[in-house]
Amino acid sequence: MKTFGMAVLLTIPALMPGQTAPPVSASLADSGLTTPLTAEQKIHRRALRLIEPVTLVSAAFSAGIDQWRDVPHAWGQGTEGYAIRFASAEGFTAAHNAVALGFDLALHLDPRYRREPGAPMKARVWNAIGQTFIANKDSGGRTVNVSEIAGNLGAGFISNTWEPAGYNSPANGLTRGLLGIAFHTGKNVAREFLPDMLHRGQHSGATPAPHS
Repeated sequence: MKTFGMAVLLTIPALMPGQTAPPVSASLADSGLTTPLTAEQKIHRRALRLIEPVTLVSAAFSAGIDQWRDVPHAWGQGTEGYAIRFASAEGFTAAHNAVALGFDLALHLDPRYRREPGAPMKARVWNAIGQTFIANKDSGGRTVNVSEIAGNLGAGFISNTWEPAGYNSPANGLTRGLLGIAFHTGKNVAREFLPDMLHRGQHSGATPAPHS
């Protein structure tokens, strides 16, 4: 676990924004603005991915499933075992976004998720799935989303550095990377629909105005 701690400590600073970074919205669903992000904004946005609600909920869910399955067994049960599994999930996210950031900058890719709130349900689902594999370019147009694909696969292998024996083989790393792509797609679906659900919940819970 010392190696795991060092990996997270080395990865997170690479994502943290500088003091002069322009402010970027931390909302779950990114706007569809076409104005390209600066390098500082991309760094800021990737850093926010570590603490956005959909990421924290995903990490908590993943840790809970592994706790229930008791994998890795060496991490034990109870509060400590769950905390280690949650930290591992967050470490995966940190590694994923660090690798993805490199491709965002090198290939001029836009990391923002773009919702389609006015589209039919089926189109919105495909929009969420598609953005795992297709990215928007800073200059306009679209291309293969190398950032997310390589980010997840890279994180799968990086996490081998803190996984215990029996869970740190190349095959384990590849499996974690592929699962990361699947989880990322699920988070895109949440980014697409969760704002609508929260909006409806706020309106349904509002107190009706008194009649005059």
